[in-house]
Amino acid sequence: MHTTRTFILTAFLVICMATAALAENAVLASGAGYKKMVNALNTEYMKQTGRTVDLLFGNMARVTTLAKQSGNVDIVIGDATFLKKAQLPLEGSQELGQGKLVLAFAKSGSFSTVKDLDKAGRIALPDTQKAIYGKAARQFLQSTKRLPDIKPRLVEVATIPQVFSYLTTNEVDMGFMNLTHTLNVADKLGGYIIIDQKDYSPIVILAALLKDSRRMEQARDFLRFLKTPEARTIMQDNGL
Repeated sequence: MHTTRTFILTAFLVICMATAALAENAVLASGAGYKKMVNALNTEYMKQTGRTVDLLFGNMARVTTLAKQSGNVDIVIGDATFLKKAQLPLEGSQELGQGKLVLAFAKSGSFSTVKDLDKAGRIALPDTQKAIYGKAARQFLQSTKRLPDIKPRLVEVATIPQVFSYLTTNEVDMGFMNLTHTLNVADKLGGYIIIDQKDYSPIVILAALLKDSRRMEQARDFLRFLKTPEARTIMQDNGL
């Protein structure tokens, strides 16, 4: 009888632990410039399924480092080139759309065109070594033959939200951002121009599933949601 009770109790505990594991949220890490879009996607996911994912944001170097080291990230949203370079162990991925580089203007200034780069004072851009839109901005400046002459006027910061912060505090006249973040804060800017995509390498944005995901089924469920018409509309409305 004691053995039977012990078996039943053990089985009950195993079932409870399995149920808790199934209920655990998948963890999604994303570049900071996609924060509003990812939050909107998570809200719609909750509306459709009653489930949610836990979210982490930062520059992509931090995001991929966290995904590698913590073992606690299931999905990463970022550009394909950076994810490949980071050599993350991926189970699979799906394309969300193409990112677009934008030149945004401070409200306090009188600049409104790409040609104004040649007469502006300080110009902010994300890290040209670690941030994909910083790299795209550098490629654009090189392809339009503004580098190296413009370099003394460039202010490199870590992330796109920091570029926006510099614009709103009038520390720079203009700054390079992505269209997704720009659309979210357009009312706080003096305007923006979408940079011609022929002047920088394509930026393909992926949602990638990590091979060592601890919550594989929950993560796959969220990736399936990203294919729904509602999710696609959110992504398109956010510049992808």
